[in-house]
Amino acid sequence: MTAPRRGERGFTLLEVIVAMALFAAGIVAVSLLFTGSLRLSGGARDASAAAIYARQRMEEALLAPNPVEGVEQGAFGEGYRWKLETSFVPLVEEKPYDEILYRVTVTWDDGGETRATDLTAGRWRWRKADAGA
Repeated sequence: MTAPRRGERGFTLLEVIVAMALFAAGIVAVSLLFTGSLRLSGGARDASAAAIYARQRMEEALLAPNPVEGVEQGAFGEGYRWKLETSFVPLVEEKPYDEILYRVTVTWDDGGETRATDLTAGRWRWRKADAGA
């Protein structure tokens, strides 16, 4: 083993401990950023799925040939619940069509909190001509 030369120095124990503490703090900060991004991407996935479910239910409601005024409820897979509210707009003046409003609400649980997304649409339906007119 050779003796250290004059002018050559190594790191002291204190310098090594400080460097390791800074390195550990950096690793913790990076891991917190990573877990936060995973949590946010999970929330975005749930919101996107709810929007797709709401659009699907709205399309089914808009394509129904004879809508009925009222409220319908149901569930999609993986904990998503939907509610469809159908209402007929009262006539203000005589028009040849009926105006129908739809509102779909999809709710889901997100870590103990209930989240929801709403979708609203309108539709006009021609009235049937009176027999004999």
